[in-house]
Amino acid sequence: MKQDKTSQTKIKKPHTFFDEPREVVVDPALSKNQKIKALAALEQDARQLSVASAEGMTGGEPSKLHDVLDAKNSLELQPTAYAYDVVLNDLRARLKTDMTGDTRTVVEHALVALLAAARPSTPGSAAGAPGPGVDGGPKPGSAAEIDVEVSREKLDP
Repeated sequence: MKQDKTSQTKIKKPHTFFDEPREVVVDPALSKNQKIKALAALEQDARQLSVASAEGMTGGEPSKLHDVLDAKNSLELQPTAYAYDVVLNDLRARLKTDMTGDTRTVVEHALVALLAAARPSTPGSAAGAPGPGVDGGPKPGSAAEIDVEVSREKLDP
């Protein structure tokens, strides 16, 4: 009974239990539906902070609206897809830094390898075969195609 009351409090006042929206997503005590409700409460608070900031009321805490929306989106992803998404976003962010030399090369190779591994294979194709593009590559204009092209350019001697 006490755990049920705690769960209800987590849903109604998530900011008192969680420092970051992602903590809601990984809380084993909450069901997916409860997590959605808790994140909705955090989103409402974040939107109110954003509005206050836009109206010139400053000095408070940052809204974390982006983090809340990311956390909500992560509930919709399959666990493996979410893991790939997190790692790919991290690698892309690292490439935007002033990293050089061997470290940059390793990160570029990791990004290319993960992009290839993350592509869903179609029935009858080899595992890891290129995705939905006309020539078997990523769809033209997609983020995956851009990432592959950038990686190829960086690796081209």
